[in-house]
Amino acid sequence: MPFAPESQKTPSGSTLAGAVLLCCVTAIAYFPALRNGYVWDDDMLVTGNSLIKSVSGLHKIWFTTESADYWPVTLTAFWVQWRLWGLDALGYHAVNLALHIAEALLLWAVLRQLRIPGAYLAAFIFAVHPVNVETVAWISELKNLMAMLFFLATIWFFIKSEIASPSPIRRSPAARDEGGPSSRWYALSLLCFLLAMLSKGSVAILPLILLGIIAWRRPINRRDLARLAPFFAVSVALAAVDVWFQRHGTLEVFRHAGFLERLLGAGAAVWFYLGKALWPAHLTFVYPEWHIRTADPLWWIPLLAAIAVTLALWCWDRGWSRAVLFSWGFFCVGLAPVMGFTDVYFMKYSLVANRYEHLAIIGVIGLVAAGWGGWQKAESERRKAKNSAFRFSPAAAGAAICVLSILTWRQCGNYRDARTLFLANLEQNPRSWLAYGYLGSTPPSADRPDGIAYLERALAIKPDYADAHYNLGVALGDAGRLPEAIAQYEEAVRLKPDYVEAHNNLGGALRDTGRTAEAIDQFIQTLRLDPGYYLAENNLANLLVNTPGGLSQAIVHYEAAARLSPDSAAIQANLGYALAAAGRLPEAIAHDEDALRIDPGSAAVRYNLGEALLREGRTADAEVQFREAARLRGNR
Repeated sequence: MPFAPESQKTPSGSTLAGAVLLCCVTAIAYFPALRNGYVWDDDMLVTGNSLIKSVSGLHKIWFTTESADYWPVTLTAFWVQWRLWGLDALGYHAVNLALHIAEALLLWAVLRQLRIPGAYLAAFIFAVHPVNVETVAWISELKNLMAMLFFLATIWFFIKSEIASPSPIRRSPAARDEGGPSSRWYALSLLCFLLAMLSKGSVAILPLILLGIIAWRRPINRRDLARLAPFFAVSVALAAVDVWFQRHGTLEVFRHAGFLERLLGAGAAVWFYLGKALWPAHLTFVYPEWHIRTADPLWWIPLLAAIAVTLALWCWDRGWSRAVLFSWGFFCVGLAPVMGFTDVYFMKYSLVANRYEHLAIIGVIGLVAAGWGGWQKAESERRKAKNSAFRFSPAAAGAAICVLSILTWRQCGNYRDARTLFLANLEQNPRSWLAYGYLGSTPPSADRPDGIAYLERALAIKPDYADAHYNLGVALGDAGRLPEAIAQYEEAVRLKPDYVEAHNNLGGALRDTGRTAEAIDQFIQTLRLDPGYYLAENNLANLLVNTPGGLSQAIVHYEAAARLSPDSAAIQANLGYALAAAGRLPEAIAHDEDALRIDPGSAAVRYNLGEALLREGRTADAEVQFREAARLRGNR
């Protein structure tokens, strides 16, 4: 039976049947995710990531600082997947689901090694728990899945190396003579931890988990500390690399909070995540913001309660209390990287997120399943005494799995696309300014409300939301409300002075209202901030080309834009026009021809090319271009 007591040796046939059942039920629960597309920042990490798309990206992923985070194992996996399925989201979702199933099976194996009752139930609950939907159904969270898989493999190999045996390590003479299978398991454990850290840095707490496993099973000795030292070294070194990468290239401050405020937030986070693990209701993508006030006694209650529970379990030395203490410690330590002591980018929107619990939830699930295992054992003994056939414990376990699977199925639907995700978010969190901002930034259509209303709602909640000001400027500009658009762009650059796109768009709006000198200043400012921003080069050149004495400078900026974006037909055509105006006809003809190779259907470019050819004395060639331009215009 799948829910057989784990203290008994499970027959291999039953183990295989249990594994197949777990795989099938999990696949069914997550089946809606396979039909989902991309959400939120999947474009930054996958579809719009030049490191993933380019052949040379693999070298850059491992050996340069171009990536926002140093997670080369995860990015390598995306690099490989891009070559397998490109933009087809199904492949990425299938890989995420397969990794999650592998996680659950490996968790089962680890808990069995630790002789934890109810190990199979724990793995099953983990597999179908709806809190994990955010990790599995969101393509970008491949990093969470890979880090967790290597995290569990590290523990499994570590236990195999007999470090965590409940009694002092005794090797057989044969093992000593061979130099020890223990050493090989240990080396594999360390290698898996290295891969875990290179997948996502949040597993840096793993050495503490290994130390806790040893302490739970037996007293810690010097040999344990010596063998754990390399794990701590890897953890500290790669965590420092992660921190450097996260701060490299950005001056943005995600949170303004002192240590005491962060400590109170950490205490509240423990109980928040425990509540979602035990009662996964009202799950959402962006939870309401927490406004932590150190002077408010209510914010001290969660922290003091967490400390009290920890001290009580530490002091109350009974058989069951050690297991509860280990589970509680695993849960709290697992949450440590995401408690808010260090800033994570997403914490600018919310201090908590479902995916942050993906690792820590094992502690809660393992304890619940172990309690169920004890209940099952006691019930089995009572059933034998009373000669009763019915058992409540398997029925309760089956019912829990069914309920969790249904909740997971429903939760997967929220991740169909970004719009669906944020609309679902607003149902649970009506003050999610991120959701309003995203919905307002998508182009309006017949079946979608005007984005302006969404953006105004976002700004009513968070007036200093620079992106919303920028997107509102775009929407107002598209609606022909240029003075209002200019005001929004100006507010965006006031809030975020290095906002390149806002400076560029402000220049465009100023240009369209006849404020040429101010527009030129904005485009120059844009290029100071980002010399590689080809749109600003082109926009600046467009203004200079019609300014007295500005033709030569216009050509310089057009040439820079063409170097930065050689596949832009418009830029090639603009450069050709400016060169012709300067009398540099052979160069003008060459760039017009480049523009037509990119976009053969441009009547305007063909006409300009004809003019240049005519001035060069190539009348026959010019007539061909004029006729083709007339034909293209006649077809419109």
